[in-house]
Amino acid sequence: MPKRSLKSWLSAVFVVVLSLTVAKAKAQLVTVDYPGATETDCNDINKRGTVVGFYTDSALAMHGFLLSNGAFRAINHPAATATLAYGINNNNDIVGWYTDKSGVTHGFLLSNNTYTTIDPPGSTFTNAWAINDSGTIVGAFIGSDAKYHGFIDVSGTYTQFDATPTSGLTEITGINTNGNMTGIYDDSQSIEHGFTVINGHVASVTYPASGVDVTATDRINDKGTIVGLYGFATTGPFSGYMRQSGTYTTVTYPDSTETRVRGLNNAGVLVGRYTDTASVIHGFMGTP
Repeated sequence: MPKRSLKSWLSAVFVVVLSLTVAKAKAQLVTVDYPGATETDCNDINKRGTVVGFYTDSALAMHGFLLSNGAFRAINHPAATATLAYGINNNNDIVGWYTDKSGVTHGFLLSNNTYTTIDPPGSTFTNAWAINDSGTIVGAFIGSDAKYHGFIDVSGTYTQFDATPTSGLTEITGINTNGNMTGIYDDSQSIEHGFTVINGHVASVTYPASGVDVTATDRINDKGTIVGLYGFATTGPFSGYMRQSGTYTTVTYPDSTETRVRGLNNAGVLVGRYTDTASVIHGFMGTP
């Protein structure tokens, strides 16, 4: 992994797919590497351009990070053996998950330098994915039925959410200022789809290409733009995408073997991760 934290801006190509029409647009993307890391993942970005994510150190331990004004800060829950930061709002409140010394995974909220554990009642495993400016937290947990369910946490009151009655997996991965949400669910054939919940209406999201076996919808901004990833096999490789006003755009980092878009802000700045030709995972950010 390179020691430098930011590389020079590079050119990328976005392939726009709408029905049978294909167009091209250029974007500028930059590599983000936590100093000394062997892997860096960027997961979310707020209106100030502050990025959260996680990195793996040389001893293979995982730590969260915050990147603000070019400076990195590590995020380590005091009771954790591993910490992953996944969401940030415009108040700089951060959510994610950590693994305790017993090997149990819990969600967390970090606000004003104070950690709060996020665990829906009866859960055995929790991931907190996102938080909006009102402080509503969304994520996923494993319940007593051994299935993944989505959750919505409003001031400590939890509501379970399942994309379909028969789905064995639902994860809520994003929420915007208006309370509109994104996520992932498995259908009855175990095909993974994204979904949106907009004004209370649940809609499935599948990238519009023949043979797609996986679609994940990770975030939604206040303009209704969504981002995520798709692939033709459950094991990947994956490509990132953005959907804006009904138009799907494939996002591929230059000279990479895989790209995953994880987050965006209202200005349309994207963050995510890519794998280079040496199989090293780097974070990235960029503006279309």
